[in-house]
Amino acid sequence: MTDERSVPGSHGVAGDTLWRHLVCAAGRDTRPLVRPADRARSRLVLEDAFAVLVALVLAVAATWATWTGEHRRVLDEERQQVSATTVTGAVAGARDTRSGVSGGASAEATWSRPGSGAHHGVVEVPRGTEAGSVIRIWVDEHGRPTPRPPTDADMAFASALAGISVFAVVAGAAVAVTGLRGRRLERRTLDAWEAEWGDVEPRWSGRRGG
Repeated sequence: MTDERSVPGSHGVAGDTLWRHLVCAAGRDTRPLVRPADRARSRLVLEDAFAVLVALVLAVAATWATWTGEHRRVLDEERQQVSATTVTGAVAGARDTRSGVSGGASAEATWSRPGSGAHHGVVEVPRGTEAGSVIRIWVDEHGRPTPRPPTDADMAFASALAGISVFAVVAGAAVAVTGLRGRRLERRTLDAWEAEWGDVEPRWSGRRGG
């Protein structure tokens, strides 16, 4: 028959519920087999749970802050979509399509914005656009071409990414730290168990110590 006291890590906590870990960590578990190592292990479990909760709260805060910040930025930037007339045909080589025009090409065009007069410059256009075509572009308050404003989907993605990043960093760091402490605690527990077993085993088995 196996003596429960001879098995490290199998005693001290009746279950894996947070409540029982809380009782054990607080020193309120009065069972005779509960040891200081068990209370330390329960404290680590509670620290992990608390760290995950904090990470979740921070992630929600980061998500909300990013969402409101993006909305505020869009409202502060006076962008307007206007019609532009191309002066030249499309030339391949536009590096990005942040203006919302797909195709990766550019062309010279003219346009006007109320309050800022007529403008002339290079804008992004779809491939194959001919001279004299009318396209829609986004301009700022001075009439200069500007990237299209982010959509709700763009802002939702940025907000979710911010929240996930914060959660992953905070929770990951906390779990890594408590995991390291848990391994150190386990080593100390095993060392203590081996020392205790070396003292108890000769009396338990009836064998004299060397």
